[in-house]
Amino acid sequence: MKSFCLQISLLFIAFFAQAQTPAPATIATKNPFPTISTLTAWASYNSQEKFNLDIRALGFKFEEKSIEPASTAYTYIRKVLVDNVNYTDRIVYRITTDNTASIISLVTASTDLVSFYTPQLAGYKTGKCDNEMSKDKKTTCTCYDNGKFVIDVCDERVKLTMGDGNNYFISVAKK
Repeated sequence: MKSFCLQISLLFIAFFAQAQTPAPATIATKNPFPTISTLTAWASYNSQEKFNLDIRALGFKFEEKSIEPASTAYTYIRKVLVDNVNYTDRIVYRITTDNTASIISLVTASTDLVSFYTPQLAGYKTGKCDNEMSKDKKTTCTCYDNGKFVIDVCDERVKLTMGDGNNYFISVAKK
């Protein structure tokens, strides 16, 4: 009888210990972003089909396709919840009409992309920024080049209805 009670007690302890283990964080709270090596790999694809499979694994959903004279852009979005605040992340995959280059652009307000990506760009040369965002007085951009890719990382201060905020932007362009 003693061994039976001991076994039951151990069973209850194991059950309650397992029930108190926290669940792994979901995409809505972790908010993972691709690394620089992943972004440069995607920019090398020149294939929306391959990119589509990879980006959906991060929780993005296809939103729209825009055809322009020199390129085609595919926009994906995802809704995230960070510290009980809702955000929309947007990533655009643009392929030039002649398939010589592709560009990945990621915009978010949910995570400081400057702090996230700058350490990953240590091996790149910094250069002069000539993107549209860098011409805005409210935006700070740092531009990098490694011979194969040009990467722009920007921090734009925006005026929100309930105070100031930041939008973060990274663009990876295959040369």
